[in-house]
Amino acid sequence: MGKRKPLFWFMMLSIGAVAQMALAASEVDILLDKLVDKGILSNVEAGLIRREIAETKESRNKQLAKEIVPESARNWKWKGDIRLRDEFRNRTGTGTDAHRQRIRFRYGLEGKVSDQLKVTARLATGNTSDPISTNQSFDTFFTKKTIVLDLANLEYMPEVPGISKVALVGGIMENPLWTVSPMVWDGDLSWDGGAFKVSQGAGPATFFANGGLFSLDTDETESAALWVAQGGASFQPFSDAEDEFLKNLKLTGALAYHDYRNVANSSKAGTDPITREADNTSATKDFNQLNPSIELASMVAGYPLSFFGDWVHNTSTSSEDNDGFAVGLKLGKAKTPWSFKDGWEAGYFFERLEADAAFDEFVDSDFGGGGTNRRGNAVWLTLATLKNSTLGAKYFFKQNSLRGAKANEERIQLDWVTKF
Repeated sequence: MGKRKPLFWFMMLSIGAVAQMALAASEVDILLDKLVDKGILSNVEAGLIRREIAETKESRNKQLAKEIVPESARNWKWKGDIRLRDEFRNRTGTGTDAHRQRIRFRYGLEGKVSDQLKVTARLATGNTSDPISTNQSFDTFFTKKTIVLDLANLEYMPEVPGISKVALVGGIMENPLWTVSPMVWDGDLSWDGGAFKVSQGAGPATFFANGGLFSLDTDETESAALWVAQGGASFQPFSDAEDEFLKNLKLTGALAYHDYRNVANSSKAGTDPITREADNTSATKDFNQLNPSIELASMVAGYPLSFFGDWVHNTSTSSEDNDGFAVGLKLGKAKTPWSFKDGWEAGYFFERLEADAAFDEFVDSDFGGGGTNRRGNAVWLTLATLKNSTLGAKYFFKQNSLRGAKANEERIQLDWVTKF
């Protein structure tokens, strides 16, 4: 019993302190009510005093929290997400059917080193031989799943006179380019190298430029690399209009150029540390990709609505199969659980990607099973079911090869995604 006495007295003192605070608050209310009854104060004046006391208490509590929590801890933000997926795949022509369950888990941090310097890091499920997937399939008899370094970068944001925003990023980062679809770049692809992002507002327009240099393979006589450059602008010409559609109307467009060095698959096959695709033909010795993109977004009856278009053209090949495009639309935003107004999102797109239009290692891994030489459609619906949690269904249909063996595939993905 002797060892428990300090804890007992600490609990009693804590309860007593809380009770005193509650008693003091109730005494203030009693005093104010008496002053109102005697006509010394009006109800409005008493209400103002109560609000001032509450604001003072809140400010004092925030200051106390800052004093208790170290400054280094206040500058870090932790966040993550987990996705459970049930996937059905039906193939005809070549390939096999599949029904599999998969998981994606990501967890990371953002740290504010100073007003101009930020560090980001994230771990994720995945493996070291597939750069465009962070999924792990439940197909290994309960063996443990691997965790890899998905992001790790520094972002420097200097103040440059006459420019709204400048950011320099180095390390392992998310896609630095503005994109409207995963046709050219899969959403799980992490980039290794250095990048810049610049934007400047000018009335109803915002102009931006993005670019960078990225290392692909240095363990070669001629190192493989990628450099990208993009310029674009967004316009909101009617932001003062009363009409909902015109007021929220926003048009964004950009032109990107992707220059690959020493990645032609005829010379690299079997030498890279990644599992290679085999859709680019031997006619392609280089990739210099032009990639214009456009998006028109607004609000209709309270629902976000957007139309998008994406096109890619490889200028450095003798192949005739060097073009690709995707067009689609999105409606709604799944934010509030079971809300008819903002608790759902739906979308559709059509894509046609010829064999040599893009470097086949980095394109969308879900569409047609990954790679190029694909054509098909996709439709999806996402519902907000719990706070920060959604259920979604996506159906890829009429996906087939453009040339060669006429392989077709239908795919259904059922996802439960929770962010924390």
